[in-house]
Amino acid sequence: MQKLTDDELILELKARFEFQRKALNDLTGLTRQLETTNRKLQESEALKSHFLANIRNEINNPLTSIIGLSGQLMEDDRAPENVAMVSRMIYCEAFNLDFQLQNILMAAELEAGESRPSFNRVDVVGVLGRILDLLGHKIGEKGVTVRREAPETLLFTTDPQNFHLMLINLLANAIEFSPVGGEIEVSLRVDAGGLEVSVRDQGPGVDPKHRERIFDRFRQVDESSTKMHPGHGLGLSIVKALAELFGGCVLLGDADGGGTLFRFTLPEPAVPVSDVLSQEGNLFFFDQPETF
Repeated sequence: MQKLTDDELILELKARFEFQRKALNDLTGLTRQLETTNRKLQESEALKSHFLANIRNEINNPLTSIIGLSGQLMEDDRAPENVAMVSRMIYCEAFNLDFQLQNILMAAELEAGESRPSFNRVDVVGVLGRILDLLGHKIGEKGVTVRREAPETLLFTTDPQNFHLMLINLLANAIEFSPVGGEIEVSLRVDAGGLEVSVRDQGPGVDPKHRERIFDRFRQVDESSTKMHPGHGLGLSIVKALAELFGGCVLLGDADGGGTLFRFTLPEPAVPVSDVLSQEGNLFFFDQPETF
């Protein structure tokens, strides 16, 4: 065995110390990553548990209302005007329940990576008109005015059902947060970059510190038990996820004169499309405007 000189021994010890130091640093970094991952998993589980607790009530309450109101309709001595009023209430409860379920199903598809776009030529202005009909009862209850900036017909290649869900979520959000008698502006246009959709409202706006969080799944700015606005923190996260699935993006900003501006863009997909022209792209079971 060759005897090391003092200098060689010092170099060998330095090399071993450096190796141990690097290994310790790597282990420390890995430990921190595991701690961060574990914390995120715990937060995710807490969010999902909170969501499931809320969704139970949000589903049970409309179902209980529908059953109770339907029982009232079975009474033989109800005046026609009362029948119309109860029928309208049943429609509103059923629509809200269906809307919630569609968002839950889409969130589950996105979570599992099972959402597969099916592209068609779509009249996006026709989809907008259909959505406004579906939301007519909410628009009337709030007394808001919806102003459209779009041509009579605007064809674009996209997934009609997913586009419908994106747009109805943005409009329902705008109606919910608009003041009574407020105005909502919807803009649709196609240029070389693709389709651009803008929805402006006159609501309270979104604090800049909450603008990233507002797109997180299962999260809302107000998560207290006394929150003023219903919902589960799914709608905006679905809009963002679907836009990104199509290669687009969603932007959030301040509307001129106060309020919020949501804008999403979708590129024209470079894939084969169906020859069928989709006019509506409607996901909803309760897809007929109320006629009570």
